Amino acid sequence: MSAVEDEISTAGTEDALLKGSRRSSATISSAERCCPRLKKRKARCAPLCYIITSVIFLVWGLATLVWTPFHVFMIERLRMTPGFPPYEWWKNPPDEVLIRAYVFNVTNVEEFLNNTDTKLNMEEIGPIVFREKLTHTNVTFNENGTMTYVATRKAIFLPELNTIDLNATIVVPNWALLGIASYLSDQSFFVKLGFNLLTRSVKPQQFRTLTIDQFLWNYTDPMLEAAYKIAPFLVPIKNLGILSRIYSNFTNTVTVYIGTKHGDKKFFMIDRYDGTDQLPNYGKMCGTGVVGSSEGVAYQQYITKNTTIKYWRKTFCKMATLHYKKDESKYGINAYRFNLIDSIFNRTEPAEDDCFRGQPRFPDGISDISKCHFGFPLATSFPHFMYGDEAIHSYVTGMKPNRTKHESYLIVEPMTGVPLESNARSQSNLVVRKLTGFNELVTQFSDTIIPMFWLEYNQQGLPWYIVALVYFQVNILPIFQRFFTAFLLAGSVILICLYIKYKRKQRLLDNKVLVFEKELFIGKP
Repeated sequence: MSAVEDEISTAGTEDALLKGSRRSSATISSAERCCPRLKKRKARCAPLCYIITSVIFLVWGLATLVWTPFHVFMIERLRMTPGFPPYEWWKNPPDEVLIRAYVFNVTNVEEFLNNTDTKLNMEEIGPIVFREKLTHTNVTFNENGTMTYVATRKAIFLPELNTIDLNATIVVPNWALLGIASYLSDQSFFVKLGFNLLTRSVKPQQFRTLTIDQFLWNYTDPMLEAAYKIAPFLVPIKNLGILSRIYSNFTNTVTVYIGTKHGDKKFFMIDRYDGTDQLPNYGKMCGTGVVGSSEGVAYQQYITKNTTIKYWRKTFCKMATLHYKKDESKYGINAYRFNLIDSIFNRTEPAEDDCFRGQPRFPDGISDISKCHFGFPLATSFPHFMYGDEAIHSYVTGMKPNRTKHESYLIVEPMTGVPLESNARSQSNLVVRKLTGFNELVTQFSDTIIPMFWLEYNQQGLPWYIVALVYFQVNILPIFQRFFTAFLLAGSVILICLYIKYKRKQRLLDNKVLVFEKELFIGKP
């Protein structure tokens, strides 16, 4: 009985499998009959997709070899498009520039006045630290590929960074008395006589005791008041406070080159300064003027070690020239260090083309800047008379030149021209010419150059977002773009290989080889 049931069960199972197979075959046959267009469309589209995608990858990969992502970033920076980081960070610059002021105190007044000492002894006091606040307003994009803006600078005292009491006093020569006398040194006997009479009336002091705050911001003198009443043209200002003079009207209209029209080498170079291409206060007598220089906010792109960087600063009153010194590393970024040339304050030849030679002609190491200060007899130099002729070290005692503390330099990322750190240092000095025909109040100071103060403009430290962008652009982006280009070209090759493989498979199917093997396999018991 069990054997019969097993045979019946087996027979039933076989019938069921046979019916299931027939139903499956019927279903497949029905699907294949219902969707022949889908299969044909797939057969046509697959190789076409491979080819199109492969071509896109190939063209894109080759394009990145010519127009790299780094190149695209640099082009966008040239354009200074509003809304993009290069423009917005320039438009609202970070507060990164510190001003350090150093003043000179005379320590041997009595010895000098009684002729025990023939030279003044100067003692440096400082630094007094301020922050320079820079704003850019009234931005205009010109049709000739330049950008015009108004730059305004202000000095803000930083009590948290200062250890010097602004109410502490210093002793300085009477700059007003000596400056007026020096200004009149080549005038007639009658003019000098008028000066002598004025001093007898006013009775000015040869030395003044001032607080540091007065020296910086509010230095007045009865001599100035009296001279202003008699000859206003002689005394255009009545406040000789050094920072007051610098920042009372530190607003300038600047036009710079931008855009692809002028290229990388002229990017952010000055075209006009307060409407002229000439050196302010000097006119055409000083060569190329301000053209081709930078204000120091940004420099040209793709700087090389042979590049000469020119820097214009209003307080410097002349074009500063910097040459490559050495490689530096800052924030993990490879950079170049450019130093202000040692001969920047030296005489040049021919003598008639030397705009800063002074009258009489100054020795090397001193530059006349009186034209920037209403004719007031001022000269600029390296701090503590560093470099120049030996003669400039004989004017006073107490000078301690130090290359590390007193040189000027710039550390710049060469590809983008972004300044990573800079120090601009210069000293202002009163030029006392040879005083003949004057009274004893001033003749003792005759024929010398007296240090007044020196300033350091220090850009140190950048916001993290600027450092991050520069680091990404010069360190990460070039590596990324190589991998990206390799990925695109490799992807193109892989897609072509898949296309060839797919076409070969289709050819086999068209030749019924696979169909024959399938039927042979299914037909086996």
